[in-house]
Amino acid sequence: MQDLIDDLEQRRQASLELGGADKVARQRKAGKQTARERVAMLFDPGSVFEEIGQLATHAPTVVTPTKNKVTPADGVVTGFGLVEGRTVGVVAEDFTVLGGSLGLINFEKKCRMIELAERDRVPLVWLFDGAGARTDEYVGQGLAPMHHFMQVARLSGHSPQVAAVMGPSAGDSSLLAAMMEFIVMVRGTAMLAAGGPPLVASGTGESVSKEDLGGADLHCAVSGVGDYAVDTEAEAIDMIRRYLSYMPTNAWCWPPDGPVTDDPARAEPSLRTVIPENRRRPYDMKRVIDAVVDRGSFLEIKPAFAKMMITGLARLNGHPVGICANQPKVMSGAITAAAGEKLRHFMDLCSAYHLPLVFLTDTPGVMTGPKSEQEGALRVGMQVAHSFAFADTPILTLVTHKGFGYGGAAMGGYGGGQSVVLAWPTADFNAIPLESGITAAYRADLEAAADPAARHAELVAEYTDLCGAIPAAGQMKIDDVIDPLESRPRLIAALERALNRRTQAPSPTQRHGVLP
Repeated sequence: MQDLIDDLEQRRQASLELGGADKVARQRKAGKQTARERVAMLFDPGSVFEEIGQLATHAPTVVTPTKNKVTPADGVVTGFGLVEGRTVGVVAEDFTVLGGSLGLINFEKKCRMIELAERDRVPLVWLFDGAGARTDEYVGQGLAPMHHFMQVARLSGHSPQVAAVMGPSAGDSSLLAAMMEFIVMVRGTAMLAAGGPPLVASGTGESVSKEDLGGADLHCAVSGVGDYAVDTEAEAIDMIRRYLSYMPTNAWCWPPDGPVTDDPARAEPSLRTVIPENRRRPYDMKRVIDAVVDRGSFLEIKPAFAKMMITGLARLNGHPVGICANQPKVMSGAITAAAGEKLRHFMDLCSAYHLPLVFLTDTPGVMTGPKSEQEGALRVGMQVAHSFAFADTPILTLVTHKGFGYGGAAMGGYGGGQSVVLAWPTADFNAIPLESGITAAYRADLEAAADPAARHAELVAEYTDLCGAIPAAGQMKIDDVIDPLESRPRLIAALERALNRRTQAPSPTQRHGVLP
């Protein structure tokens, strides 16, 4: 027995050496940690790492084998540990072993982790740093597999799936990364692309850098594939741990409440002056968010993408919530196709994991114009209606200023299943902006007027009194008009009331129908 135990220990120690000292040194020279160091950063200090597949190695190949091929753990470290005391799975690609490339056994380990995360209902964290498939192992393997993508799709909304892209990820790794529910990318080292620069050059003749092809800033600001760009791997790990702190372990659990560290009755005087006297001037909705949510609790999601829409996680009286807000500083808060997609994805995420949704509304509506129509803003905007239809979670709406047309509806409009709909006295409601509507409806009248501008101003003044917060409250299209100082206390009161519906354990949110 002892000789067998000695052999086992020797094999375990060999796997801890990763791709060897030279490859580890090269990894560090590139400014990257090793896979095992990243796993240690992710899990609670002193907690036990339950490794899966430590003794895995590469599969034999039918073509000429690579000389002296050694693949500790077959290039991917997998297992389970604790994050803030809760069990979380990890899949960490090891770039020091054949560039983190996908081998047959490497693939089986990843599939096994997806299977275990689904069966045991635990979050799964992916740390991507790997190239595509190994040519020698995948030659003759036939049609590319789809089943692991289907497994990930089925796991989505059941257990949180998050990723940090820490190195160049192409092929299968980039596809898996794009499926994650929250994606952090490290500037300077991360890349996500279906094929790397050499493949692009071979296929199209175009020379492109990794950053320009699929770097962190491109995917987090332009494509929207990524959620957050950071400068260091430590920041990426911290971001993942923070994100998970708002999420339940699975969809059969309620989100974890945190300690109440802020006064629920806190009233911020700045809210009375955040909207300029000249209401045509923009203001920063993040000032409203910071004044309403628990201090320091706001974690913005996709902050660099579609900036006219703000989405993020926060706490209200210790309860995790999702914040959906227009940003008047950018395009007046109009909802573009990108903004609608950002909103729809975030609403579905929060609904899946039972986080209440808080809407802070100030939008002139869905963006119009040739470019907007080419981008499919109408179709994307109407996807939000599906999100509302199946959002099985409390919804709260606070209108600060504009709530025009379908844009206002998409931001928690009348009849959206809210537990409360509140408005500041500055709120303004209409099918379209009043000035534009009068121009269209009274065209003949204006053209015949001796002074069209004066007549237009007269009509605007006549209709303005019908479009504000007080008339809306009089028709019960909103529940109440409040002093901005009351925003936080009133939202918390409505949330605490709405949470009384949690009388039994939750279950995954059901969705039906076909998205437009």
